[in-house]
This record gives sequence, C-alpha cells and structure tokens, in this order.
Amino acid sequence: MKLQIQLSGNFHRLLLTGTESISISISLGDLMREVQAVATQNRRRTPQLLRQSFGLDFIPELVLINLCKQANGIIEDHELYQVPSLKLLQPINSQLNNQAINTYSYQFISKEANLQLTADDPQIPIFTGTISEQPGIYNLTIEKPNYPGLDHDYVQTIWNDSRDYWQNLPNIEKIKYALQSRDFNYFYINYQQIKVWISIQELSLDLRAAITFLHLNENDTSNLLTSVRLLVEEYQSKYRYQPTNLPNELQLNSTLPPQSGLLIRSGKNRSIFQKIINNARQFLLISSYIIEDEELTELICQKSLQLPQRVWILTDLRNEVLDRIDEQISDNVSRSEQYQITDERKKTCLKMLLNANIPIRSGGFHLKTYISEQYAYLGSCNLTRGSLDFNKEAGIVFINNSQHQSLINLFQQFWQKCSQDEVIPDSNNDGFRLRSLVHKSQDKYTNYPNFLTSSQYQRDLIEQLRNFKGEVKIYSRSFQPSAEIANYLRLLDTNIFIDSSMSVINQNFNIQKIRYLHAKITILGNQIAYIGGINFNFGDSYSHDLMYKTTDTREIKQIISQLPSLHS
Repeated sequence: MKLQIQLSGNFHRLLLTGTESISISISLGDLMREVQAVATQNRRRTPQLLRQSFGLDFIPELVLINLCKQANGIIEDHELYQVPSLKLLQPINSQLNNQAINTYSYQFISKEANLQLTADDPQIPIFTGTISEQPGIYNLTIEKPNYPGLDHDYVQTIWNDSRDYWQNLPNIEKIKYALQSRDFNYFYINYQQIKVWISIQELSLDLRAAITFLHLNENDTSNLLTSVRLLVEEYQSKYRYQPTNLPNELQLNSTLPPQSGLLIRSGKNRSIFQKIINNARQFLLISSYIIEDEELTELICQKSLQLPQRVWILTDLRNEVLDRIDEQISDNVSRSEQYQITDERKKTCLKMLLNANIPIRSGGFHLKTYISEQYAYLGSCNLTRGSLDFNKEAGIVFINNSQHQSLINLFQQFWQKCSQDEVIPDSNNDGFRLRSLVHKSQDKYTNYPNFLTSSQYQRDLIEQLRNFKGEVKIYSRSFQPSAEIANYLRLLDTNIFIDSSMSVINQNFNIQKIRYLHAKITILGNQIAYIGGINFNFGDSYSHDLMYKTTDTREIKQIISQLPSLHS
C-alpha cells in the first residue's frame, strides 16, 4: 500500500549564494552563457537536460544548440563539445558582469510538514524577482508510515485509517476497483482526500484469480475453485455489465441516388454535421478523436431518443482526455486557463452522452467519421469548436454507394475488434469507468481497397511514389515523412503545406504554412489522391484512422479545384 496525499501550505525560496539585486537588462547571448554556466556547474551538460531543467523545452533541440554556439562565438561543433557524439557541453564560468550565480534552496511548509525540496522538483512554482514565498499545493507519495519532514502523528493517523478502510472494504468492492484500473498491476481507492494505491500482489490468491477471470470476460466458472467462483458470482450479480454490440445489419437508404461530394473549406463546418445528425432516421455512428462541442453533443443526445438503431460512439479516452477528466489527477496538472476550459467541455460532453445512455467505446481512435443511413462522412473534422468553426478541414461524403457501405463495415470492425475499453456510467466523481475489452485472437481485419489504415497508407504511398513522375501536393497539419518517403519526395516537384503553428523540422523541402490548416490531403499529379484523417507523419506506431484513396479522374479534379479554399 502507498498513499498519495495533497498538502496545502507555502513554498519558500532561500538564497544560498549570489545576489538578489540583479534587475539589469540582459542580452540573449549573456542569458545563454549564464544558462550554460549553471548547467555545467550542476552537471546538466547535454542539450536534452538544458531543455528539461531550464524551462527551454519549447525550443527545438537544434535551435538551442545553435543559440549556445552563437552565445559563445563558436562555429565548429568540436569547439563547443568535448565528445561530439554525446553533445556534452564544455565547462564554462559565469560571465555576466562578474557576478556570482544565484543558487537557492527550497522548502514547503504546512501545518503537517516541513519539507526540504530539491531545486529540480517540478512542483516548485516559478519565483520572480525578490519573491521568496508563495502559497500552493504539494503532492506527496508515502510508501510506509513515516516520511522525513512530515509530522509523525499525522503520518501514523492517515496510514492506519487508510489501511483500516481498505481492509474493511468488501471483497467485491476491491474487485470492482481493480477492474476499473487501466494498470493490471496497481489500482487505487479514494479515502477522504487521500488516494490509496494497492498492488495486485497484496491481494489474496482468491481475489487475484477472480480478477483475472473477470478481466478475460470468461463465462465458464466450472473450473474455478469454489471460493473463487463464489467471489465471481457475487461480483457478477451486482456489477455484471454486458458489452453492447452494434447491430449486424445497418441498411442504407436505398431511395437516395448514389453519389459522393467533397467538403474542403475554411471554417463553416458546423452546418455539415448538424445536417448529418438531424437527417438520421435509423442510426448514427460517430468516431471523433476529441468530443468537446456542447451544442452538437446536445443535438446527438436528443437524436439518440429518436433512432431505433441508436447512436454509437468511438473516441479516445486513453491518455490526454481521461487523465484530465479524472478530477483526482487534474488538480496535479499544470496547464493554462484555455486548456482547462477545453477539458471542462470534454468532461461535460462525456457525461451528457452517458446520461443519454449512448454506447461509447474508447481506444486509439484518431478516426473522424460520421455515418447514418443517409450520409457517410470521412475526413479531418473533430467535434471540437476549432474544427467546426475555424479550421481548414477536408472530407468526403458518400450517399447510398459502395463506399458508404464500406465505411459502415469499417466502423463495425473498429467497434468489435479495435476498441480497448467500454465506457460505463458509474456513481463515482467522474460519472464513468472503463471496462477493458478482450477480443478473440481469431478476429480478422477485412481490407477495403479504397479505405487505407495508417500503415496501409504508408505502404501504398511508397509503392506509388516509386514509379511516379510529376507534381506532388501534400496538405497536413504537420509533416514528418519516413526516410524512404522523404527520399522519393526530394526527387519530385513536391509542394508541402502545413499549419502555421507547426515547426519545420526538414528544410530540404518546399514547405509553406497556412493558418488553421487541419486538412489531410495528398495528391500525385492527376493520377492518385488521398483524403481523410491521417497526418503526413509516419512513425513506428499508428492510431486507428483512414484515408480514402481515389484514382477517379473526376474526383481528383474536384479535389484540386477546391484546394484554393484552404489558402484563403
């Protein structure tokens, strides 16, 4: 057992050496020399550690290296580094007006604690000027009933009370907490204002066996020990939740003429999705990497009451969203007011959907698709205010044709075979919990030649570029090609457009920046076009996403004709 506690008190900064009277203007060169001086004296002598320890992680590493060189009037690498392969800074001395470098000690003091902090503790707030004391919250993890700097009686009390609370918890409640955890080795319970972490290894063998059985969603309990079977049956009688499966047959509206249309535009995307949602009569399938627009979420909830085959949602609650929705964690995350507002919208929208009894599954979904029996959209637009009202997005809509049916089939595959967790309403503070899903090993993925996953898109692009001659146009929020793709692109007339907020890592390409660009389009002359939700970033891991590939001359001409709207 270990406890995560939160203390309210004051951070103190104490001057050890130097002077607090530095208030003069300082040049960038002098500042960089001072940073290097402090870094070398404190054995933080690589660019990586410079970025981590001095709040410089917003500066790309190569830019930081160049700043260090310029600050010291250095041209060649070997003059700056002792071992070039390790990029190790040479020791240098402080040069700023011959003044000593300020070094400090830090403390956190509350009624329960007097803690000595190290200078690299990430919880220490920023001290400016002569400020030496600031109120704040300090989070501490205790792994035994004593801790240096904490009041002994306080530690003994919270440790014993938390242990007693845990030990008196009914077994099925312990099982419930273990099954809620995304980590199979640890889980936590909340006791008053304390987070009590429990290792699976601390549980009895019977409890561990019951948890393993329930994790695997097994049905046959005949081979279990009687004591384990009773635990499983007791838990299932109170908490069993049957996974919700999509209907096997979702029919298109056969009365509509088969057609498709492109949606490449700057802003003004909201009306498209309002139309898709409002016009649904039988079902609505939604996959959005992020859902934070309250207006459309409310419309989805209202529509769910009218559709006989329901609304079904795929999204990504693995890291970014879930960690910030968790109120116990969110207080520990330092973030701007803008992100806090966005996170509150995510939390609100998720609760709205769950209250409407809409089935939701979570996983590595970057896919943006919105499907009913009337329409099927695939593209780059999330259900966020940025995507709906400001961004330059691109997508394609299919009506009553083979592509429409293919997208329905693919959504069903993602739901059944690729989702990691089912999102379940719960009475806890967050209003939900995640139940892990276990898929059968024999589940096979059916391929559709016009709809490519991330890995298929990369392989297909390499194959096409290998023999292509002509102009290539790439629209993407960011641009990180694999080495092989980059080599092919350098041999061609390649024009790349990325979002203006993105840094340009590779200068050997003709890269132009467009404000609010979120569209994902790749065009090879008038021969092949790809449009969908996958950025031109190719690494070792992939999210679940799709690109529509077309060799239809008419569709390619339509895409090319609408590209100017992304530049306006």
